[in-house]
Amino acid sequence: MDAGTLEYIRRLKPAPHQDGRELVKKGIEIGNSFEAPLTWYEGYPNHMEFKKACQREGKIYWCLLMGLATMDDEVAAVRKIYEFQERTGFKLGTMLHIPSGNVALPKEYRENAPKTTSFMLDDLDDWMALRNAAPIDISLNDHHLVCPNAIETTINALKAGAVRVGSFGQFLWDYPGFTDDVKRYSDMVTALGIMSSKRDDMFAVETYLDDSFPGYFIDCASYVGYALIEHYICRELCGARYVISFGGLLSEGNTRIAVALALHELMGTEEQPVLTYINGSTNMQWDHDIDGNYGFAAQEMLLEICAEKKFHMSLGINPVSITEKIAVPTLQELLNIYSCGKRVEEKAKEWMTLIDWNPIIEMKDVMVKEAKQYFDNAMTVFEEAGIDTEDPLEMLLMLKKFAPQKLEKAFHSSTCDGQNEEVVPFYPTVLGRQTADLRDQTVKELLEEGFKASLCGKKIVVASGDAHAYGLLFVDGVLREMGAQTINIGVDMDPIDVLDAADEDGTSYVGVSCHNGQALDYGKQLLELASERDKEYVIFMGGKLNAILPGDAEPTEIGPKLCELGIQADNDIITTVKLIRNHERSV
Repeated sequence: MDAGTLEYIRRLKPAPHQDGRELVKKGIEIGNSFEAPLTWYEGYPNHMEFKKACQREGKIYWCLLMGLATMDDEVAAVRKIYEFQERTGFKLGTMLHIPSGNVALPKEYRENAPKTTSFMLDDLDDWMALRNAAPIDISLNDHHLVCPNAIETTINALKAGAVRVGSFGQFLWDYPGFTDDVKRYSDMVTALGIMSSKRDDMFAVETYLDDSFPGYFIDCASYVGYALIEHYICRELCGARYVISFGGLLSEGNTRIAVALALHELMGTEEQPVLTYINGSTNMQWDHDIDGNYGFAAQEMLLEICAEKKFHMSLGINPVSITEKIAVPTLQELLNIYSCGKRVEEKAKEWMTLIDWNPIIEMKDVMVKEAKQYFDNAMTVFEEAGIDTEDPLEMLLMLKKFAPQKLEKAFHSSTCDGQNEEVVPFYPTVLGRQTADLRDQTVKELLEEGFKASLCGKKIVVASGDAHAYGLLFVDGVLREMGAQTINIGVDMDPIDVLDAADEDGTSYVGVSCHNGQALDYGKQLLELASERDKEYVIFMGGKLNAILPGDAEPTEIGPKLCELGIQADNDIITTVKLIRNHERSV
């Protein structure tokens, strides 16, 4: 390990803090003080036993993810899904409910937080309403286990019988207005202790890898290796069960299945399968002629169904709507893609003998080897740097401050000893490559139009308003290629952070990427802060620019509304470059 990396990690060691092992004990005591109801599935003592039965018998475990505008909308939709499954015989394994990100905040922080597109959960009755909507097991992953409100949300999720609570990987996310990391991660460790108390009933902590560090990685081997770090903290240090969902950012069939096989081999046991579901990929969807997305989704699900029937990994399938790239899906769109998948399943047996699995198995073997090396490298260096690797709180506080790209580079076998400047991937992640290709293509178009060095002398602050990084990397790269000096302040930035950075660096140019439905509120807050400061800023926004407007149950494209407010929101980087080039204001 090179000295620079070692010194970097030493600087990440947190200040003295409460012992995380004691927080786990505290959580176990809390968890032992209440009961959690078990599965709706008759004939099985708990949900995990139902899932293991699917694994043994080669049955496909399906789940749907949904987060509508209001609690009434969500409950009504679950009832319709249940009616649908009773009518068709297409039985779901679980419903994954995605509430508003504001659920993650203590109540006193919510008023000033940007509004998001999903429903709110305010008290235990709301959690129970999800459980009682229909006899379908529920999972509550987003904005629960790892958030500033973690103890309350975890307790309520378990009291409502949520078979999985997560999402562990979202500990990397920030939440508007809440900055006390020690308090937040202390409560997360306590919440992990609460989950540990329900271990015997097979309640599990879930992660979604794409929402965490792997979402920034360029090698699938690192993707798997990082999961071993989470597994170590959750299972070994906190005693809780750990299960994995993944896949939204992996769109090549061979790597999707090889990653699943590697995770299964490294962390799955006969007592407990480690895989929950593979998410439908979204980065290959069209944002036009969207019916064509059925073609991509159907072949993807076919391969996953065949892989599960072949290898018995307990790999569930969570299909995504063909509209996922452009808007939060409606109930009917979810039922449409689910029906598509179930009809594909009916014919999957005919394809089994036509698939040569050997290339995928070879990929899996490399990923297993390199993932183990990645984990071993990480643990060795953490200890050398003085990190207490047996204290879950210390591990989380340290990891939270670790720059994502540095985390991959520090422990990847191609770079850990300084032999290469950049990671040399064994199996590149698709989104990383796509982002680079899109950046290069956009730069080529701009150069052909005569925009070379057109932004020289312009200083531009760029940020993401949520945890999504690739859009930010794309915009940053294009602007720099045009000669701009970019100040990339990272992901999960509040509006005040963006304008503070602009003021500190003496610029009026700011760009924000948004994907979680908060774009309209976010833009308004930027303009309000600008007015309070009596300053003019050139603001541009891009990403998935939608929001649920008053009286609506579904999201609306709000780019035009942002433009009316004076924000450049055409969602076209070429238009943005032209705007900045032509702007006469000196900075």
